[in-house]
Amino acid sequence: MKKKLLQLSLFACATIFLSACSKNENLTADIVGLGGDTWAKGPIDEWVSANYTTPYNIEIKYKWDRSELGEIYKNVVPIKEELVIPVMDAIKKTWIDPYVAIKGEDFMKKYSQKQFYLAGSPSYNSNGTITLGTAEAGRKIVLLDLNTFDPANKAAVKQILHTMHHEFGHILNQNIAVVSDYQRITPADYTATWFNIFRGAYSANPTEDKILYEADFWGKGYITPYSRSNKDDDFVEMVATLLEGGEANFDNIINNLFLYDGLYIKRNGKGIYEQNTDARSKLLRKKSIVIAYLKDSWGIDLKELQVKTQEAIELNSPTSDLNSLLGPGNTYDRININPQKLEGLSSGFLTAYNDANTGLQSRTGLYLDNISLLFTKANRMILRVNFMDPTAELDAGYNADFSFTTTNNNGVLTVKYTNPQPTDNNARAIEAAIPALLTYFNNQTFSVRWIDDIIPQSKSIFGGLVKTTDSNSYLFGTL
Repeated sequence: MKKKLLQLSLFACATIFLSACSKNENLTADIVGLGGDTWAKGPIDEWVSANYTTPYNIEIKYKWDRSELGEIYKNVVPIKEELVIPVMDAIKKTWIDPYVAIKGEDFMKKYSQKQFYLAGSPSYNSNGTITLGTAEAGRKIVLLDLNTFDPANKAAVKQILHTMHHEFGHILNQNIAVVSDYQRITPADYTATWFNIFRGAYSANPTEDKILYEADFWGKGYITPYSRSNKDDDFVEMVATLLEGGEANFDNIINNLFLYDGLYIKRNGKGIYEQNTDARSKLLRKKSIVIAYLKDSWGIDLKELQVKTQEAIELNSPTSDLNSLLGPGNTYDRININPQKLEGLSSGFLTAYNDANTGLQSRTGLYLDNISLLFTKANRMILRVNFMDPTAELDAGYNADFSFTTTNNNGVLTVKYTNPQPTDNNARAIEAAIPALLTYFNNQTFSVRWIDDIIPQSKSIFGGLVKTTDSNSYLFGTL
């Protein structure tokens, strides 16, 4: 029975084939991508010519051409044409222009990739990762996952910019190789299975998972999970992170490298955190080589390029003022201040903080670990004081909440100690020991703002309160 069905099927196919071929049709039509996809130039092409082709001899391809993707078996969709200019404009402003400002147009004309191909969706890989960009021999770059791009979304801009700096870093390294000392810093931990480093791979407990995830690359002296793939990608990931993320981002990584036992940072019995000095040293050595490489090989000052790049990112995708983002139901509802994890806190705040710590230890034998400012209710700020037993190397500690009434007038926050306080046994137990800290906030006015004038390139990393009566007295923390 199956044999007859097969014969009928073959006969039917043959009949259809012969019938179709009996028509007088033109079988010489061009195939799309092989000469049959010509079109009249429009506004997009004119913009590309003016901003890329004429000044830098760079071709931008955005019409669908599967042959440009390399792995033609993968399902990738074209970029939406209305996104071509926004994508390439953001790249020009945040990648090309900063380099041009320092090295001139001829530098980018000589070394930049000469062809871009733009695709709308990411390329999904069998190992569970996605490809956002590829480069070929320093001449062509493919950018993917562009159909959700929003030039106002800073994270989206920085994602593309990271890819651009990564791929351009390869070009620089291929022309003048970085010293071999770089690959000797972390020779034992490169791995072909770097893609197994991702959030959720380590623990069902989100806090523990984050700790173990970060320990698997930062804790080993690598700037990103991908930098563990090989020595060359390690180098260009460091370059890309320093430029796309900025100096404050890198410093924040370094300042948060500690040794953990489970969920807790190890302490020395006096409340002092144990630093991961090995990881800090490795990352700082890698950074120093990047600085020397860019300066000696290319005449580029890393700090200058960081400043130009971060200014360009901010100009392209401005960050809203902190006051509009901080408060109940907003993007941020707290500021976390831990002097063991921060550099640059004002002497006025640190004096109050340290006096409170001394008072707490003398009265209770406990020590001040960190504080948080919570803005989870309207017209209210909670000062959460986290304190611990100094003899406990590993401990969750205790917290005490102190309530302040607030009024906010266009970002000027007036803070007043609420009396009586909400019932909080811990707060009542330590209140008399920390008057310096409570006084620092009581009956004071603060400007709620970013502190990038104090810690450059720190917008969206640190938020702060600056006293309106003394601009040299301020505090800031992570959001």
